[in-house]
Amino acid sequence: MTMELVVDTALIRQAAGVLQDAASALDPGCEPVWDCPLTDESLGRSAVAREVAGAAARRVLQACAAARSLAAQVGETAASLRNSASAFDAAESSIIAPPR
Repeated sequence: MTMELVVDTALIRQAAGVLQDAASALDPGCEPVWDCPLTDESLGRSAVAREVAGAAARRVLQACAAARSLAAQVGETAASLRNSASAFDAAESSIIAPPR
């Protein structure tokens, strides 16, 4: 039994657009050298306070790197969806109608 495959390429492209918007939002534009507002003495002069401030600054940098990586992956997914939609459109345009 054969069935017709219906693919809504406009909806696929719309999903790609949403993903691209998400990728843009996820890339915070953090510079590799980010000036954390916490300094060694922001939380006091104790060794623990300095360690907490340093750890927080490192975590912010790690979060920025993770967001950039996720943005790149989401952007690649959006591009793959657009390529898939184009492939479906090309396949549909090359289908030869059966004889009547």
